Amino acid sequence: MAISKSEDLFLLIKSMSKSEKRSFRLYAERIQDSKELEYMRLFDVIDKSKKPSDTLVLNALGFKDKAKYSNYKRHLYEQILISLRMTKKTGFKNFRVRELIDFAYVLYGKGLHMQSLKVLAKAKTIAQKEGLEFGLLTILEFEKLIQSRHITRTKLETMNDLLIESSSLAESINNRVLLSNLRLTMHRYYIELGYAKNQKQEREVKVLFQEQLKNIKEDSLSRSEKIHLNQAYVWYHYILNEFEKCFEYSERWISLFEPHKLDKLDVNLYFRANHYLLVCLFYLNDKKKFNKYLESLSQFRDSNYSKFDENSKIVSFLYVHQARLNAYIISKNFEEGILNIPRTLKRLNRYKNKLDEHKVMIFYFKIAWIYLMGGAPQKSVSYLTDIINFSNRSLRVDIQVYSRLMHLMVQLNLGNFNLINSLSRNYKRFIVSNDALQRTESSFLEFINQYSKAPLLDRKTIVKKYIQELNGLKKNKYEKRALIYLDIVSWMKTI
Repeated sequence: MAISKSEDLFLLIKSMSKSEKRSFRLYAERIQDSKELEYMRLFDVIDKSKKPSDTLVLNALGFKDKAKYSNYKRHLYEQILISLRMTKKTGFKNFRVRELIDFAYVLYGKGLHMQSLKVLAKAKTIAQKEGLEFGLLTILEFEKLIQSRHITRTKLETMNDLLIESSSLAESINNRVLLSNLRLTMHRYYIELGYAKNQKQEREVKVLFQEQLKNIKEDSLSRSEKIHLNQAYVWYHYILNEFEKCFEYSERWISLFEPHKLDKLDVNLYFRANHYLLVCLFYLNDKKKFNKYLESLSQFRDSNYSKFDENSKIVSFLYVHQARLNAYIISKNFEEGILNIPRTLKRLNRYKNKLDEHKVMIFYFKIAWIYLMGGAPQKSVSYLTDIINFSNRSLRVDIQVYSRLMHLMVQLNLGNFNLINSLSRNYKRFIVSNDALQRTESSFLEFINQYSKAPLLDRKTIVKKYIQELNGLKKNKYEKRALIYLDIVSWMKTI
């Protein structure tokens, strides 16, 4: 296994629970590997370390041969994964299906064709029950291989069933692939470019969506396929700023989960569906429905949290805590929001190494806004600076633009008028270079420059003029998203 990065090994060990570490030690004792002593010493040193450091580990172990050290790291990494797989296999049905398929291959290799078919039949029952279509495809293809190469005394009806099952499954998997392609295409577009900002981008999105959708037969889709289709529609309408439609498809998406128990639920996808429903309600400013759905999602999380794996715990944190921040924003209850920010930050810092920049950026943006509107603009600065300094300048350009505009608001609130002119020129260059200068951004930059230079007695008139202008822009579908994300009008009323 080509894994030698110290940070990867460090993060893997730090992600292990006490029971997983105990199981790994028992596993290491059983295998009695010739390298056991060294890689277990390495495990213990890293387990006690506060941060990844080859120098500290090498000194602690007294290693001088760096090539051997790299081999120990790779070996330890692989053995931990093997141990974790053994520990987790009872909790994941796909683990059991793959294990049975492996057993079937072992039996087939020994010429025990009938025994191999029996094991495959057992694997097939689990795969069908759990909706593991790709595992089922492997099973069916293996069954067909055995039936076509050997005399198995199998009834002709069974062979016919195999042909029918394979054809039906092939159509279902083809739909899954087409739908996942459609969903991923929309997701990629949003991450790269954000929402549609003009008619040209709107046409691009519509062509992109319809071109891939035309090959999908919606009437013949299974429940899981309908989930993916509704998810794609949510992304589509979300990018087009059609929040009523987006909410409608989010509700359909969630309704497909409702009759099913937790053990058969894709928990992460369920949280994701609720996340987009809540975001749509946030954009629609529907406080009543927002609070209702947030309460329902919070109860679901609290009731089932102990059953979640680490990944689901992270996902549930992301979407519930982000929704809570939105709840403070939509209700304009910024003072209470400030009191609850430390709890969110504590969790965010715990999971930070497992989150991508985009998710961290969203949290920082909302936290900065709550501090700004809650009367603590100085506390916004560090979060906005982190966003402005993010290494990936092409990631969610819209958020990076709004963060720069919010930074100007903060500087104005702090009375740093001498900084505003140079910052606004710098930020305008960034906005223009990213082809993101909409009327909202242009109007705000004009306002900030006029206000910072105007005599004190003229400032109220300037604010009134630009509030009227921005309120007019809210009726423009391509401008309204910016004025939701960054509620400039509400802020102007406070200065």
